[in-house]
Amino acid sequence: LVSNAGVASAQDPLRYRGYALQSSLAVVAETSGTPAATAKTLHERPAKLQELTWRQPYTAKDAMGADPVRDILFAFHDGQLYQVLVTYERSRVEGLTDADLIESFSTVYGAPVLHSRTGPRAASSGLDIPSDTVMVARWEGTDSSVVLIRGIFSPGLQLILTSKALNTHARAAIANAIRLDANEAPQREIDERTRNAAAATALQSKARVQNKAAF
Repeated sequence: LVSNAGVASAQDPLRYRGYALQSSLAVVAETSGTPAATAKTLHERPAKLQELTWRQPYTAKDAMGADPVRDILFAFHDGQLYQVLVTYERSRVEGLTDADLIESFSTVYGAPVLHSRTGPRAASSGLDIPSDTVMVARWEGTDSSVVLIRGIFSPGLQLILTSKALNTHARAAIANAIRLDANEAPQREIDERTRNAAAATALQSKARVQNKAAF
């Protein structure tokens, strides 16, 4: 589940496999083999917020030793990685108990500081946890945290690696971006109507010239 990662202490910045928080989009794209051009821009201001998704190539469900990761969503604030959301293939985590999962992840992150806490919010993690999930465990570094959650009604399992400082900035930027979009929505609607009217007028003028010459 968390192979290729060194054992972390409470003072170390936490990471997931080869992905380190605060890495640039270019570095994450190169490490994951995902083209940087496929990154999706969510907001341009007051900060640039982007997402890059890596998906596991197809492997047979019964393949022995297959990587259980289904996909990874990387979130960036002004070009810096602030959050990693790992989603595991359900068929490859089905049957695993919370104790199994904690034992596996603890070999990398050490003993968890909290486990088996339900949503909607993981205490002091600064993350909104869906109400239909339960927190299996949480690990803390100086400026980063790892939260492992699973679905209450399904075997779905996800890991969230977050930079505490960058996540605070990103959440504030998202809130401000939503506010700016809402404030500017009326003017954007006016501008859109003006553009549409101008385009319609241009088409009519073109049709007039063509039809007049042929009439």
